[in-house]
Amino acid sequence: MKRFADRLREARVAAGMTQEQLGFALGITKSSVSAWENGRETPSFKMLPELRRALGRSLDELICGVASGDHRQIAEGSPTYASDESSPVARNEKERALLLRYRNLPVKRRAALLDLLKPSE
Repeated sequence: MKRFADRLREARVAAGMTQEQLGFALGITKSSVSAWENGRETPSFKMLPELRRALGRSLDELICGVASGDHRQIAEGSPTYASDESSPVARNEKERALLLRYRNLPVKRRAALLDLLKPSE
């Protein structure tokens, strides 16, 4: 069974983020993220919701290795996608990566991207 540190690293890499980018998104240093990923430290309880948001993964998946709404252990290498009502569900890994990158954009850049994607009238 994978450790939290391994699941965290995999989630960060899948989100296309460096340790420095994740640290910036969370308001912490790159060395803190590195310590989490190497198992030397663990994030504080109050940091978990921000970590979930930044990586686009459920806390069940990050902490326990269990997909949201599924309390059985996930098979090794199975892709998991958002399943809570507030998050659109990605149909494949490419959509998931795009959704995670979109969610990590600053608010103004999200708005600009949505304007760019509007159908022409």
